[in-house]
Amino acid sequence: MQQSCWSSIVFLVVVFSFPPVFHVGLWLSLDISPLTGGNVAFSTLEGRPSAYNFDHSPVLQEWVTATDIRVTLNRLNTFGDEVFNDPKVLKSYYYAISDFAVGGRCKCNGHASECLKDSRHKLVCNCKHNTAGTDCEVCKPFYNDRPWRRATAENANECLPCNCNGKSAECYFDPELYRATGHGGHCRNCADNTDGPNCERCLDNYYRDGLSSYCSPCSCNPVGSLSTQCDNNGRCSCKPGVMGDKCDRCQPGYHSLSEAGCRPCSCNPFGSTQECDIQTGRCQCKENVEGFSCDRCKLGYFNLDPLNPQGCTPCFCFQHSAVCNSADGYSAHVVTSGFERSNEGWSGQQQDGSSVQVQWSPSRQEISLISDDYFPMYFVAPEKFLGNQFLSYGQNLTLNFRVDRRDTRLSAEDVVLEGAGLRIAVPLIAQGNAYPGENTQTYVFRLHDATDYPWRPTLSHSDFQKLLHNLTAIKIRGTYSERSAGYLDDVSLVTARRGPGVPARWVEQCTCPQAYRGQFCESCAPGYRRTRPELGPFSPCELCNCHGHSDTCNSETGLCDCRDNTAGPSCERCKDGYYGDSTAGTPTDCTPCPCPEGTSCAVVPKTKEVVCTNCPTGTTGKRCELCDDGYFGDPTGQSRPASPCRACKCSDNIDPNAVGNCDRETGECLKCIYNTDGFFCDRCKDGFYGNALAANPADKCKACSCSPFGTVNRQTNCNQLTGKCPCLPHVTNRDCSACDPGFFNLQSGRGCEPRGTMSALRYFDRCFSPYRSCDCDPEGSESAQCMEDGRCKCRSGFVGSRCDLCEENYFYNRSRPGCQQCPSCYSLVRDKVHQQRQKLQELQTLIDNLSSSQETVGDKAFEDRLKEAEKAIMDLLLEAQKSNDMDKGLMERLQQINNTLTTQWNRLQNINNTVGDTEALADKSRNRVKDAENLIDRAREELQKAKDAISKVDIKTPTSTGDPNNMTLLAEEARVLAEKHKMDADQIQKIAKDANSTSTKALDLLLKTLDGENKTNNDINDLNRKSTLT
Repeated sequence: MQQSCWSSIVFLVVVFSFPPVFHVGLWLSLDISPLTGGNVAFSTLEGRPSAYNFDHSPVLQEWVTATDIRVTLNRLNTFGDEVFNDPKVLKSYYYAISDFAVGGRCKCNGHASECLKDSRHKLVCNCKHNTAGTDCEVCKPFYNDRPWRRATAENANECLPCNCNGKSAECYFDPELYRATGHGGHCRNCADNTDGPNCERCLDNYYRDGLSSYCSPCSCNPVGSLSTQCDNNGRCSCKPGVMGDKCDRCQPGYHSLSEAGCRPCSCNPFGSTQECDIQTGRCQCKENVEGFSCDRCKLGYFNLDPLNPQGCTPCFCFQHSAVCNSADGYSAHVVTSGFERSNEGWSGQQQDGSSVQVQWSPSRQEISLISDDYFPMYFVAPEKFLGNQFLSYGQNLTLNFRVDRRDTRLSAEDVVLEGAGLRIAVPLIAQGNAYPGENTQTYVFRLHDATDYPWRPTLSHSDFQKLLHNLTAIKIRGTYSERSAGYLDDVSLVTARRGPGVPARWVEQCTCPQAYRGQFCESCAPGYRRTRPELGPFSPCELCNCHGHSDTCNSETGLCDCRDNTAGPSCERCKDGYYGDSTAGTPTDCTPCPCPEGTSCAVVPKTKEVVCTNCPTGTTGKRCELCDDGYFGDPTGQSRPASPCRACKCSDNIDPNAVGNCDRETGECLKCIYNTDGFFCDRCKDGFYGNALAANPADKCKACSCSPFGTVNRQTNCNQLTGKCPCLPHVTNRDCSACDPGFFNLQSGRGCEPRGTMSALRYFDRCFSPYRSCDCDPEGSESAQCMEDGRCKCRSGFVGSRCDLCEENYFYNRSRPGCQQCPSCYSLVRDKVHQQRQKLQELQTLIDNLSSSQETVGDKAFEDRLKEAEKAIMDLLLEAQKSNDMDKGLMERLQQINNTLTTQWNRLQNINNTVGDTEALADKSRNRVKDAENLIDRAREELQKAKDAISKVDIKTPTSTGDPNNMTLLAEEARVLAEKHKMDADQIQKIAKDANSTSTKALDLLLKTLDGENKTNNDINDLNRKSTLT
């Protein structure tokens, strides 16, 4: 019989008639007694060697698991009858089994205590210990963490659940896993992208994100990653030069992501940030650097320097050029102050500019400043740090500094630079410097205009270099708080100089435009000059505008080396002695003047007549053919042999302001003054005596003043040397005004008579002189014919025997003919003079009465009359003195008025010349405007050509990112064209500016001319008003 559900222990009971031999799964021989009606009982476990170690004997456990029972009857006990071999006897023996019973229990492997019928009414184990199956022969699903074992008395060997970390409900037993780990549960179908025996890890190419139980895809870039698996943080393993969590971009310094990774950037470390475009590989350049690999400076910059945050230094070139390179032959040089032996010329200065003394410490070899208040004090650098320091641009100013107290209050002006009218400052802690303290610290300041070096106010690089070119002061703040001290040591300034040493590559060698020369374009090229010489090397240079009469000019002053008889700073005029338009630009522009040698001339704009303008001294006329007023001769020989004009020699006895002082042909003096006469005014005229050649007018000729009563024939003449008049008998004194002692009666006219006699003769004798020329002044006389007494008939305002003098209250004006009446104010002077004359006459009458009275006069009466006369004389003297002072003031006013009139005359002449110059400048402006228009047309043509060329450019696409193409050559060609166009544009701009400037000058000259005319009119009106008031 067969029953698979039975227990492993089988009990077999057989009832037999003859003793059989049974074999149950194992052949066994049993001697059974009795021979019939006996029972055979068999147990699969009883008597087995390992019966008591059943739970640990797999063989025995297998043995008792009976699933089939077979009884084999293979031998009878014949009790020896087989020997006889009697078939009948042998056939009488047989097997007889009357009853066969098999007993057992359910096979539940120890995991069930009972069996139950299932739905098919079969007995099945009621399994425990997480087992399942008919015989509890397997573990339940998900309880496969260890192998299934039957339960024992000592151990239930229950099935344990699989550890899938909540990611799966399915698992199987994995023997290899169990042997390796002691846990055999191998999970299936893990959720949330997990994997592993226990769903303890993420699937390949997945990772667990932080504390999350969910696994996310790695998403590694297949091109940039070494594998598609990432680490626990989701970071992929990248190929060389690749970066990013997903290996999807190139590292800094790499580019062009490919199957081999990223290629290193070929960037110049001096000019780049060591990074490049991840797609093209083009390097990221510093501010002043360019090129695919950042290996060259931009236009206008030089000296690719790794220490320069901007890469390259801007070209200075005194702002005349944007092309430069590092100069050879220069080495680094450091200007230092170490204060080993003295303060080395350093001084102190307060904020208000007043000086203070710095203290030098021999022991610490440093200088210091000490303050008593909050106002800052500054260390001021000596001369060796100043002057032309523009080679220090971009270099460092370094110093060691400390304070004695920590409470330092910094400011925006701790380090100050001054020069070229500019001033910049920076805080002490700028540029990464530390806060000052009691310990000495080093401070470094880069002399640079970059935004990360905050010098304030912000300057352009050209202005910064301009400041350093004329550095006048370096000030370092020394005190920061009240009663504090600052200590300075080891100051250094990096610069450069010619000579061997460490090369100073920051010194520039400029490539100058055509107009400039020198290492720094600091000089004008031959044929050019400075437009603004006061700016020195900063001044632009322009072509020497010599109007075609010189190839060179002085580069500093701009003066042309003129030829072709031209002169002026720009050869803009003919030199003295020549005339013409020198701006025409031909060798024959200037023609010799038709004037005496050395004389200049001018062309009258309207008539085109050539007039000599600078005749030799003493000559005048359009061709200098006449002698000037005050000179005589015949320079051209018009009426006599040619003779030069010489100054008339009138012994300084003429009025220099008068006209017609001498004859222009003979040189005879015609208007002698100071009572002189003669051909040369070298003697006193009749009726006067003295030295006509005396230097002082007061010492010249004086009136003879001969007394008409005591002089022979009432003569008015006297000895011209001694002044002695010809006296009548017994008349004495120089002027014949008194009688000899013992004589009297001077008024008799016959001489003085002895006392006691009386003359009765009284007569008047008239002398007739020989006929003489009337010599009437042609300007002051009505006709050349004089009257019988020789006196000429004068015009209104003229007086004198020859009508050659202006009467009182009249004056001679060169601009108008005749004697002009003085303003009404002069009548006051005339009236005053009349009063003085009247008083003199009264005084003379009084004196005459005193001397001629024949009455007896008492002492008292005589004394009274003398006092009266004395008082009258004193009054007259005082009034005379006052009149003299008034006359002096009046003369001074007249002199001022005369000077003013002369000045106005000259201004009118200048205005006339200015008008001429303005017309010339206007013509010049029109020519320059035409030149500018022509240049603009040329520029338009060039630009159109450039546009056509650009449209024809064929730029070939490179085969790879690293392959060169013709773009570089095109860029260079474009740069050359741009420079050429820029120069043309600059030339156009310059010509336009010149034209505009010339037009402006012309307008200004016209305005000045109008202003001058208005001012002249105003001045003349003021003079007239002043004259009226005076």
